[in-house]
Amino acid sequence: MASPRIHVLGLGSIGTFTAHGLKDIPNPPAVTLLLHRQSLYEYYLRNNRQITLTTLDGKSIAHDNYDVEIYHPTGTWHTPSPSSITTSFIETNTTITHLILTVKATQAISALRSLKPRLTSSSTILFLQNGCGMIDDVNEHLFPDPETRPNYITGVISHGVTLTSPFNATHTGASKSYPYTALLQIQLEKLSVNAFCNPVCALHDSKNAILFNFPHLRRSILSEISNIVLRLPELQGIPGVEERFSVDRLEDTVNGILEKTRETVCSMVVDLRNGRETEVRFINGYWVRRGREVEVEVGVNEGLMEQVLRRGSE
Repeated sequence: MASPRIHVLGLGSIGTFTAHGLKDIPNPPAVTLLLHRQSLYEYYLRNNRQITLTTLDGKSIAHDNYDVEIYHPTGTWHTPSPSSITTSFIETNTTITHLILTVKATQAISALRSLKPRLTSSSTILFLQNGCGMIDDVNEHLFPDPETRPNYITGVISHGVTLTSPFNATHTGASKSYPYTALLQIQLEKLSVNAFCNPVCALHDSKNAILFNFPHLRRSILSEISNIVLRLPELQGIPGVEERFSVDRLEDTVNGILEKTRETVCSMVVDLRNGRETEVRFINGYWVRRGREVEVEVGVNEGLMEQVLRRGSE
């Protein structure tokens, strides 16, 4: 059987880490890096066509033998011609069977739109992103027909990774894999923290330390989230959910993270500063949608989301 080919779209910290990890697999698959701009290809060449990872113990490990495709502003993808003395590019429209998507949730639709003609009902997309709800948007805007849409897998990255420069990442913290219900709880726990931290910091253009000034808001939003989670149909009957997502437990989780990240500037702050769309629709917006589904009040999440959206449109 021929080795499968995996395409990776989004070469930030997580995409770089993932592409490097694929080459650690015994008998690794063929990996194609999807580069969304020409300048990334130039960085790749300067990096000796390698992806380098600094491991937790300080070792530097480089992998090569990647294939690349470069996006052209006309909406097409091109591969470098191997037979040309000077670099030239050939348009490609081959079917993509396995795609790992690590772009921000706000960029998922635009990123996938250029690949839509190459994705079929036999394709599988792995979504590795912060937030929830992007698959609903992808279905609505790109794949409304269940008979022809690709297969989906969602994942949560609990590793710590920093991109030191294009195609060079540093591994700062490790984790492990989990069964689906445990993974879902980890994802919702992370989303609970982000639903408070990200919009409040963004609206005040501040580091995480400012969050200690809003204990009543923290309690209100976590109470709302707790009520939603405890009524989600996919978590009914799962042991430990009620305790894990109690308001007091969520507050302890948030406070523990804030104590360690007082000086951190979250990505939503940076996005607002730079006039970019934030991920608020996939963080607080997710809680709004799920709360309405299970008939739980969502006023706090909805209010924060609307404030961030207004600020972003100014």
